Amino acid sequence: MTSEEDEKTVTIKGVRSDLFKKVKGLAYQSGKTMGDITNKAYETLVSSAQGFEEISKSFQLGVNESNAIIVENIKDISLSGEEIKKENKRILLRDIDSLKLSRITDEILDRYIERIINVKELQVEGSISKIKLLSKCENILKVSFS
Repeated sequence: MTSEEDEKTVTIKGVRSDLFKKVKGLAYQSGKTMGDITNKAYETLVSSAQGFEEISKSFQLGVNESNAIIVENIKDISLSGEEIKKENKRILLRDIDSLKLSRITDEILDRYIERIINVKELQVEGSISKIKLLSKCENILKVSFS
């Protein structure tokens, strides 16, 4: 059970009326109160945010431990398979407006490209498995292969 202090009335400004009506309908259909539904939504939001934070920390720790090279915050860059292979380390590419990868093979993709994250436009030249490449991508707006 929760104490009276935990269940005090709270006013929230700025809630969209269409969302409020949908939540009210969900509460009615499920036989629960608006408070029950809202509390559950907040619990889900908080646990999801904490989960994302933990995943992010784990990912960053993994990248740091793997001694990956991080290439980030660039407007436009082109990298060849030979350049990537020459470094002989895994590479993380993130927060790039336009990224062009040329002469990329499945071997280079497997051995040297850790992840590609937050890229607006990704152009890939080479004979590679598209699915394998896409499995290493996150939040890419446009991808083209040639």
